Amino acid sequence: MSILTKTALANFRKNKSRNVLIGIAILLTSVLLTTVPTIFFGTFRLENAAVREIYPTYHVMFRNVSEETAGKLMKDDRFTDAGLREDPAYVVTTDPDIVCGMVAVDETACWLNRVELSEGNMPREKDEIVVSRDFLETMGMTGEIGDQISLSFQTEQGGELSLPKEQEFVITGFTVDSEEVKESGKYSAMVSERFARSLLPEGKHRFRFYGCLAEVDGKSTEQITEELKAIGREYDVLETNIVPNTEMLSAIYTDSTAYFGFATFMIVIVLAGILTIYSIYYVSMLGKVQEYGKLRAIGATRRQIRSLVFREGFAVAVFAVPSGVLLGTGLGVWILRRMIYQMIPVDHILTDTIKMILREGRISLVQPWILGLAAVVAFLTVYLSLLKPMKIAGKITAVEAIRYQGDQEKKKKKERKGYRELNIRMLTITNLKRNQRRTAITILTLGMTGIFFMTVATVLNCMNEKVMAEDEIRSDIHVSIDAWVGDMMHPEREIQNIQKNNPLTEERKEQILAMDGVEDLEVGWYAGAYLLNVGELKEDDGSDLYTGISGLNEEELKECEAYVQKGSVKDPKLSQGTGVILGDGYVTRNSDLTLGDTVELEILDGDRTIEKEFEIVAVVDTPQSLLGNSFGLPADVLQGFCETDLTDDFDIYVEKSKIKDVTEAVKSLVQEEEFLEMKTYEQAYEEAKNAIGLFVYAGYGALVIFGMIGILNLINTMINSVYARKKELGMLQAIGMSDRQMIRMLQMEGLFYTFGTLALSLGIGSLAGYGLFLKMKADGMFSIKYYEYPVVPAIVLTVVVLLVQLLITYLVNSNFKKQSLIDRVRFAE
Repeated sequence: MSILTKTALANFRKNKSRNVLIGIAILLTSVLLTTVPTIFFGTFRLENAAVREIYPTYHVMFRNVSEETAGKLMKDDRFTDAGLREDPAYVVTTDPDIVCGMVAVDETACWLNRVELSEGNMPREKDEIVVSRDFLETMGMTGEIGDQISLSFQTEQGGELSLPKEQEFVITGFTVDSEEVKESGKYSAMVSERFARSLLPEGKHRFRFYGCLAEVDGKSTEQITEELKAIGREYDVLETNIVPNTEMLSAIYTDSTAYFGFATFMIVIVLAGILTIYSIYYVSMLGKVQEYGKLRAIGATRRQIRSLVFREGFAVAVFAVPSGVLLGTGLGVWILRRMIYQMIPVDHILTDTIKMILREGRISLVQPWILGLAAVVAFLTVYLSLLKPMKIAGKITAVEAIRYQGDQEKKKKKERKGYRELNIRMLTITNLKRNQRRTAITILTLGMTGIFFMTVATVLNCMNEKVMAEDEIRSDIHVSIDAWVGDMMHPEREIQNIQKNNPLTEERKEQILAMDGVEDLEVGWYAGAYLLNVGELKEDDGSDLYTGISGLNEEELKECEAYVQKGSVKDPKLSQGTGVILGDGYVTRNSDLTLGDTVELEILDGDRTIEKEFEIVAVVDTPQSLLGNSFGLPADVLQGFCETDLTDDFDIYVEKSKIKDVTEAVKSLVQEEEFLEMKTYEQAYEEAKNAIGLFVYAGYGALVIFGMIGILNLINTMINSVYARKKELGMLQAIGMSDRQMIRMLQMEGLFYTFGTLALSLGIGSLAGYGLFLKMKADGMFSIKYYEYPVVPAIVLTVVVLLVQLLITYLVNSNFKKQSLIDRVRFAE
């Protein structure tokens, strides 16, 4: 073992208190560097596994592709896997609610769509078919593999169905239908390519092409999507017929926005760690430079001194980093499990699959590469923190190092000013001015933590579970149409198509009103619409922006009066059908539209569209549950424009004592209809509470660790301040300073750090918090609408900082008093 290593280890054992502080700071930094990636990447891996298990695996579907184009796409080497599907005919059923398409798919298309046979084989001949037992039962048929069934079918050409044809088919296999398929009544029967070829002449066939893009590793979801769209355009596929598998792509491939946010947070952690660890080393150097000077005097080179500082610092890191990485991994896994099991109560197939994968332990949440990367970054943080102390220790000459007290400045000599009267306040000011850089670094480190605390506390204080719940639902029970927007694979789920046969009938309304405990029921109206000729507002593909118009009854219009920002909801143009209300939604936040402007809307009314021009007569900032879309009209005016029934939701008000019974009754009623969904205020409140709880845990959890790092810096500063002045303080006590006066002096020094920290925290932190509140309000995040200053967190921060300062003063004084006055006076001689 070399002399430098022995010296470094000797210093390591000697400076226990400083090394404990540095070790804790490094440990906490390592914890954050491990916990955050464990949660971030663990969430992605769980979602990835769940998506792979339940969603189709293709990257894109091109619809309505010609035979020639399909043949070229199948040979395109930019796709690793490719398959085709054709829908040549529809089974004729006696029940209009039962639909069964006859589908011809190849093996690759089956695999990409996760279509598996429960038994049997795929059809190959013209008279072979694969069906489900549920479909046979629905059709009043029975059969096993090898049996024959007779089906009538119609082909589609040019948007019209042919006359029914009847044919005998041999069952070659069975599929199993999901509960969703059985409830919707939309079945599929698989037929052979030969059957499809026999129905239409060559050149008239239209296919759906499914493909997986090659060389996607390392690409973001946005890059993959744009590349797929570019290929589609190359083959003259219409933009509306290019359907990326967004669920799978988003879960499996990189989301640049999410990764940017993650990288930013990790950089903040590293910078905070560097600043804190560096400041601890820097402050402690004030007492160590003299020791290094003695080594220089007996022949140590600058390089050896730098190496000594480096080895001593890394001796601490060798113990702290592995401990922090292991602790951070355990903490990250615990938080992630808690998030999955308790913070996500939504009953959804993806969520349920994630919970099942986690419960069965199919995915390991501990990733060796995260542990290795966190350790490397932690050691790099320590190294960067040591650069300045190494430079300080190495560049000073032997004589300067022996005399070094940390207060030398490279400036012109000037006469030292004395004081006519020496008191505690003057002594405190003198010490703080002695090393202004040390003072500034300590206050800055603590202040940064306080700024983060106040910023996060402001946002969390403005997030209110009651406001969030009421923003989503205004009644006890909300029943609405379950429509999907922009799902090209399921056009039947578009609101205008559902409204052709609206499930929210007058009969259902009377059924609900007749339930015991129901006090009232309010009807809501809605029509889908496109906003035309607004240049800055377009969909991603450049098409007109999809929005909507809500129909408001008289009571709702009166309620809107409390939220008017401009104009009036009593304007007669509303009842005349020439005026419209603009809500504070996406359109308002992303355009210059305001009071008095004219907007052109294309209203969707079943199979037809209605173009109308309206003048904006009022701009309102209502809860989403009141005017949840961009525009609003009186209900009778909106319904008067359209032929279909625009009823969109029922808001049900119930006696508090009978909410549970009514909820179950309404739930049973809703389950009978595929296109309806239900939500309760209690459910919305719990989801909002859990969402806020997640941010509280994550936000305050990270701030507690940052705060502990900052407090360690304050402890180190106070200890080293006293350590460097032991002889000076001893002399002052020898000429008459009492213990009480010395405590007061130390308290005043601590209070300077305290008030400096609070000034930054409560000043800049409050301003930063308010700025973030305005940003989140403008973007409509977490239903934040009202600013509430975080009074309680501000008081807690003030009290904690004061108590910590008093505790540090007491501990430092207790440690100082352990030595006799003579030992203090003789210190460093």
